[in-house]
Amino acid sequence: MRKYLMVSLIAGLTAFAGLTAAAVAGPEGSDGATMCVYTTQLRAENEVPTSNSEAHGSTQIKVRNDGTIEFRTHIVNPEGERFLAGHIHLAPAGVAGGVVQSLFQGGPTTDGQIMQSGEVSNPALGAAICNNPSAYYVNYHSNPRHPSGAVRGQLG
Repeated sequence: MRKYLMVSLIAGLTAFAGLTAAAVAGPEGSDGATMCVYTTQLRAENEVPTSNSEAHGSTQIKVRNDGTIEFRTHIVNPEGERFLAGHIHLAPAGVAGGVVQSLFQGGPTTDGQIMQSGEVSNPALGAAICNNPSAYYVNYHSNPRHPSGAVRGQLG
């Protein structure tokens, strides 16, 4: 009897764990499932031309099947630069490119630690990023020191 109860308990817990994982991850192909995820290191030396900013950090871009692009950025800003904007740009490494999606335009911040996150709906861009991540980069701009870009990171 004890052996039967133990086997039943283990089987029940295993089934529950499987249901929980499926609910968190979303079924494959659902709108909430992840199409692709890229994390890039934001560095001054990646800028074109190279900036002399002391800021550095990272951005994660997550594209959902429904075209939602989620982003999460953390920038260490030891000099208290006045950051004004962050964008996704279209251009390969070593080339400056045009803005294709704004990420941050919430007014200037001079915080020593900048933490931002959000989401935008742009299905065409999301699919393009997943298909060719090296064609895109994330760039954060400061003013007046680095209006064309203080830190940059290529997605692929």
